[in-house]
Amino acid sequence: MFHAVKTLFFCTALALAGHAQAQDGPELHVVAVGKGRQTDDFYALPETRIMVDRPGQSVALVLIDGGEMQWRIDMTEGTRVLDVIRSGPDPENSAIMLADIPMTGIDVPGLPLVRNPVGQDFRKLVKTLTERYATDRLHSFQAARLAPAAQIVVDQVQSDPALAHEYLAQALGRKDDLPPGIRDGSGMQPVSSATVTFDTKGVRLTDATGTRDFPVTPDVPRVLLPVASTHDPATGTIYAMTYGGEGYIYTIDTKDGAWRVVTSLEEYDARTLLFDPTTRALVTTGAFSRPGEIKVFAPDGETTSLFVPTTAFPGLTDLFDYGNEHGPPLVPRRLEDGWLLLDAEAPHDDRSNTAPARRSYALDIDTGDVRLLSYRNP
Repeated sequence: MFHAVKTLFFCTALALAGHAQAQDGPELHVVAVGKGRQTDDFYALPETRIMVDRPGQSVALVLIDGGEMQWRIDMTEGTRVLDVIRSGPDPENSAIMLADIPMTGIDVPGLPLVRNPVGQDFRKLVKTLTERYATDRLHSFQAARLAPAAQIVVDQVQSDPALAHEYLAQALGRKDDLPPGIRDGSGMQPVSSATVTFDTKGVRLTDATGTRDFPVTPDVPRVLLPVASTHDPATGTIYAMTYGGEGYIYTIDTKDGAWRVVTSLEEYDARTLLFDPTTRALVTTGAFSRPGEIKVFAPDGETTSLFVPTTAFPGLTDLFDYGNEHGPPLVPRRLEDGWLLLDAEAPHDDRSNTAPARRSYALDIDTGDVRLLSYRNP
């Protein structure tokens, strides 16, 4: 349905728009609607009605739908709609009417049908459109699962920072008051050269001396679902963690093979495990939908627990389809003076040669204060 008739579209739009003066580039307004509203005409496409009320401005209108949609666009006097882009998962069965005149929009395949200005798909949408129009932001974004009975009105520039192409640059946190090992984001703990493999039968340690197996001893609760393990090169101790059921953190003494329980996790499903050699504390972060559920187990038995919502970590929702899937874990890297260094990385795309997106954070474990230290986008 969409063909290369952009010249005809521009001429008609300009004739309808009046004599307002054009600006350097059009404002970029996005409307996403999953399903149109059925009219009294049973044979007509379900419709969504839009009023563009931006007198004195030139507008590029981006329409994203779930297919089988009749878009009906009106404009106030002096508003200039220069481009209409139509996209969505079904590129065929939609139509556009501009001021009651059938129009052929610009087909840009593959724009995601997003319903909130958050998540990996929304960042792809912002990136694609801002690069296409050589602008630094979307000027507005509106979305609905079902078209409302009234018109959707496009009449303002929204101030939401998430609409900017480089919105995370404004979200970077203060660093000068952070501990030195946290401040530069590179104060990682020494990495053991040993490799630890953890399964339901026990752990296998491979280091400079060779490979040794340490079977689970019968005096500790059985291992249900192994999830993480780490090695302290200074003492040779192995730490192993399970989830599912009650969940436990174990230590394994590599000198005599003895297993013992450090603590029960009391049905808390943890995803990552850090042993901090300075404080000798164990740090865990949550699994599945709760990566910000963080616990610090001190050697004296004291436990610090806090829960920080995913949305409180700037840019974390960019790494996955927020609302539809679980995100990557927050990986603890260092604990210093009450601050925890964490990072998260998007899953690697085998089809891409670029490094995956990454975020690094500092977290105050007493207050829950989160600061974005650095970020990398593909």
